[in-house]
Amino acid sequence: MKGTIFIPDMNGFTNFVNNINIDLGVSIIQELLNEIIVNNPLQLELSEIEGDAILYYKEGDPFCLNEIFDAFKKISEAFDNKYSLLKNKYKLDMDLSLKYIVHYGNINVYRINGFRQLYGEAVIESHRLLKNGADSSNYILITEDYFNALHATATDISLDNVELTHYSSEFFTGVRKVAYYFYSYVSGKHYENSLIRA
Repeated sequence: MKGTIFIPDMNGFTNFVNNINIDLGVSIIQELLNEIIVNNPLQLELSEIEGDAILYYKEGDPFCLNEIFDAFKKISEAFDNKYSLLKNKYKLDMDLSLKYIVHYGNINVYRINGFRQLYGEAVIESHRLLKNGADSSNYILITEDYFNALHATATDISLDNVELTHYSSEFFTGVRKVAYYFYSYVSGKHYENSLIRA
């Protein structure tokens, strides 16, 4: 079965954990993860929570680019607003932000003790893409496989607050070559009345 994999992942998590009381840290991360979960405009299926990341999926056809970037914006703004409140409340100076992986490919869902687990090459590739070495935060990484599934290209996107920053590809050990594109999100810029040409 083909499907979409969508992973919001926190940037700055290691520094956060190393510089905060453990009980307070757990409480804040719980609130932030919950904020990501309740702000799920695509109605994605939650496979699992992986520390500072959430593995979402949806079987079937890919979402159109407007839907992907709308979700990117809504989740990012909800997360940023919640963390801003928590930073003020607890007088924190650590930065946390979100990056996203969006991929499309073969997935399978199986159940074990009531939990849904994902299986497949696309799942492995998505997790490896989390370690892409990018220094920036507040970005969305979309694979060429996703664009191909939509019969679209990376240049079909024209949004006021989203900018294509660069393209990359790499071979993963034991896995094929995967090409992907980075789009940076700049919060606070005008988003409505923007255009995606695909």
